[in-house]
Amino acid sequence: MSACSRNPSILHVVSGLLRYGSGLWTALFVLLLTVASLSAQGVPTIQQSQFRSQWVGEQVDQIPLGGTITPLNSLGAVVGALQTPDEVQREVEASMAGVEQKSPFVFKPALGVGWQISNQGLTNASTAGNNSNPYRTGSSPFIAPSAAFLYDRLHGPWSVSAGYSVGYKYYSNQNFVANGTGSQRNPFSQTGLFKAILEMSRYVWSTLATVSQGNGFDLSTGSNNQQFNGNANTEFKYLLSDQAAVAAKGGYSIQNTSGATNTPNNNVSSYYAQIAPIYEVSTKTHLSAIAGAGAQYQSFQNAQLYNLADTNGVNSGTLSVSTTPSSSVQYVQSLGKVKYDVTGKLVVEGSFGVRQLWLNNSTNVSVSGGALGQNFSTSEKVSSNKNLGLKPAWTLGFNYTPTAKTSIAFSIGEQATDIVPEFNLLLNWVPREKTKVSLGVSQAESYSSIAASQYLITRGIVGTVNQQLFSNISVVLSGGYTKQFYQNINGGSTPTQGAAAQIPGSYYLATASVIWKIRDWVNLNNTVYYNSGQTIQSGGNNSALSQTWYAVSLNFSL
Repeated sequence: MSACSRNPSILHVVSGLLRYGSGLWTALFVLLLTVASLSAQGVPTIQQSQFRSQWVGEQVDQIPLGGTITPLNSLGAVVGALQTPDEVQREVEASMAGVEQKSPFVFKPALGVGWQISNQGLTNASTAGNNSNPYRTGSSPFIAPSAAFLYDRLHGPWSVSAGYSVGYKYYSNQNFVANGTGSQRNPFSQTGLFKAILEMSRYVWSTLATVSQGNGFDLSTGSNNQQFNGNANTEFKYLLSDQAAVAAKGGYSIQNTSGATNTPNNNVSSYYAQIAPIYEVSTKTHLSAIAGAGAQYQSFQNAQLYNLADTNGVNSGTLSVSTTPSSSVQYVQSLGKVKYDVTGKLVVEGSFGVRQLWLNNSTNVSVSGGALGQNFSTSEKVSSNKNLGLKPAWTLGFNYTPTAKTSIAFSIGEQATDIVPEFNLLLNWVPREKTKVSLGVSQAESYSSIAASQYLITRGIVGTVNQQLFSNISVVLSGGYTKQFYQNINGGSTPTQGAAAQIPGSYYLATASVIWKIRDWVNLNNTVYYNSGQTIQSGGNNSALSQTWYAVSLNFSL
């Protein structure tokens, strides 16, 4: 186990770091940087950064709690917890400095008040594809209350951590619709986390569950929508002897995207289970054989209403057509893996094996309606099954911490239901005490939220610089670039059509924030944001415009 997972004060550490290190508008980017440096479990994507940047308050589901749990995504299965022991210890000691231990219960209310200006309203632009719905005014006051409830305690062999956070941002100007209309104008979010570790002399059992829900503009769908994410993972390791052990892991995840024309109701779920005997040839060399199985499933709902006309061209009824295409991929795989601690500062691991894949596609079609007094209803299901055959399964990864100020994590692999290799490269550099730099490069895949039975492949780079100028003034710069395209399970790119055409093939994201900590409990935040992925129509010539906004806020927290 890592030092982080046995330390009973990680929630207090992170809450203290967030309290003193950022305001409401930049908490996301600072938190992503912290998560990346502490857990080495993934590179934050531009989509995640953009969607969550619209939320306020802490997001406890991303608090780093060590690497004992393998996330359900392919990255976790590829590299696991690659941190070197000295890297973990340094990070824990640094984050513990100056943090006072109190009650295991922590309540952190916060309030932000400010003003936001958007280029959409200032140019009298219209929402994409609808010139009759202008963005109207370009600015609005806002109020942003949030709260976080944290619990963290070590009791005998048990270590239990839990948290819940909620945030809401309200724009008082009802004509300000830079983020959408109705409930979409005012982003609401909530996140939760539960982690329990039982550590005995011969076995360790860890369980982690996270959940998040919120709304905002989503670059991967080109629309405002609601998103729900839930993950539950468990891991059990039993020591057979001083050199041999057996480990078992399992997990389940579910994601729902809904609330928009492009994403009426898209459900994606997945599960996995694996078992691995482990043999330690030496304190530096670990061998294991991994056998696993799992599946990924998508159900995508869409409904359309048509007007029926008689021979005279008069509307005489309606026809409702509802389609629910679904796609699932099942797999079993077996790999052999070696993990080697080269120097104490460099850990490498690799595995190779085979996997068997099966594909099932089906579509439910329901038609109902009536014309000229006649009503009818019918439904039909069409399905197909395909054996995709044997494919290679492989992973490579390393973590290198040459100094206390520099760390590099790299992973690449293709296994489970992957159709392209998952790739992650993460660099953290702290050249000075007041300067932190993070750079991540990644390739990832996921089911499309707007096109059934298709994968969305994203390749991107994300960078963040956190610079403290004076004792009470800091600057956060963050930016990135993403390229994305569709691909089916059999390979080959899929053209974007219909609603999918609203998704840009590539886009940039950038933000700059200046934070003045007036007191420990209040700060003034100025933020400029740019996003080339959310195109809008300018009033006169219908030319595409990117989104830019500026916000100033006074943030209070306890």
